[in-house]
Amino acid sequence: MPPKKSQIVSQNPEYIYQNLNFDTPTKFANELMFARHSMKENEMKIWLLTMASLAKENLIDHDVLYEYNISILADKLSINKDKGWRNIIREALDNVSDKSLRIVKRYSSEEDKHNWIKIPLYNSVEYNDFNDTVSVAINQKMLPYLQDFSEKFTEVDIDEMLAIRGITQLKVFMVVKELIAEGTYSISIERFKERLNMPVTSYANFRDFQRDVLKKAEKQIRKNTSLKQFHFSHDGKGRRAATTITIHLTDVESKVLPAPKKIITTEDKIANLDSEHLRLFDEFSSFGVKPESTCLEIINTYSIEVLKSNLAYYKEQLKKRKPEQEPLSAGYLITCVKKDYAKSRRKSWLRKSDTNGSVETELQKTDMQLEDVYKTCKNNAGVIIKKGNIKKLLEIFDVASMSMENMAANMGIPFDVGDARIKIQKRDLRNKETMLFREHLAQRLMSGYITMDSLI
Repeated sequence: MPPKKSQIVSQNPEYIYQNLNFDTPTKFANELMFARHSMKENEMKIWLLTMASLAKENLIDHDVLYEYNISILADKLSINKDKGWRNIIREALDNVSDKSLRIVKRYSSEEDKHNWIKIPLYNSVEYNDFNDTVSVAINQKMLPYLQDFSEKFTEVDIDEMLAIRGITQLKVFMVVKELIAEGTYSISIERFKERLNMPVTSYANFRDFQRDVLKKAEKQIRKNTSLKQFHFSHDGKGRRAATTITIHLTDVESKVLPAPKKIITTEDKIANLDSEHLRLFDEFSSFGVKPESTCLEIINTYSIEVLKSNLAYYKEQLKKRKPEQEPLSAGYLITCVKKDYAKSRRKSWLRKSDTNGSVETELQKTDMQLEDVYKTCKNNAGVIIKKGNIKKLLEIFDVASMSMENMAANMGIPFDVGDARIKIQKRDLRNKETMLFREHLAQRLMSGYITMDSLI
């Protein structure tokens, strides 16, 4: 006998809208984080987002449909909305609705890997194109992995997880967070691969694993998370194969760093010079005494009388120089001051310094000589790069690397310190990186800071 119409009960499902703002870290059961699945990057991120939002609920009901705005989902996944973003979300939701997780049962031992349960990611998925929403129902067997646990869980910042690019890099980050939560910073390579749901036999050559997995993940983690100085190391050495990976952290939040001390720069010291010392600083600099720190040291170390008299002595020697003679360098000016060549006729040289013309006039008189000095120093710098002591050259390069980066930035040209260092080791003069270092060496030669004899 067919049932009466009054006996048919129409049951409308309950919809609960979910907010995807996360003010605090989310707790994930470790079994859930490392369950086996076949999700791709966007699919996994959508699933993680829904799980994180449900973890905030006081009570999760598997009969309730939890509703999400797909535009907000797209924003969370950093999907470009210029073109086709709805199709990307639809495709990911369609794929994730057919997939399942193979989870090790809660509280099973580490060794008991066969005690598992297979659960669909969602009981149902409803896509509403008119409202731009998607609603999901959770399988009841998933509930123990979402709430009410006090151990074997990992706290993660869901927004940091979403910022990681690449499914493998995301899995590596999840392993790292679990190990940090456990206080374990070393893990065997075999167990690490298992945590990534990767066959132990994959990447038989550790160097390939290091290049394609560890280094790429390290770059993503440092760029997109709070672990800015995070890196991996391993126990392999020489022919001994690596068996263990170690995590290194230096950004421990509990460590309170002292307030930074104010650093007085060379520019600050120059700005504090009085007018007389500043005039002498400008004049010594104009004759090639560089860098500024060296020139400043000369100005502050010696008295005004010594500086003025020896500068006058140096100018006089420049005038007496014959065309066929090697031009005088800035190093000779420094030597004049340090050895005080003007000492015997101090008053005479001081009178000359007072009657000498302006810096511009003196520069006009000696412009050709200074240009010749620079050309000579630049040629000598090339010889040093080609034939000099490589260890001393690299020491000078390492100290000057920041200065060369600034020089390149001012010139508007790209400059990579690592590439430049390799080219110096190869003694390659035909590139822009070596050109900047050659300029640096030429300035040091002009100022007398280094000599050819000390490097060759």
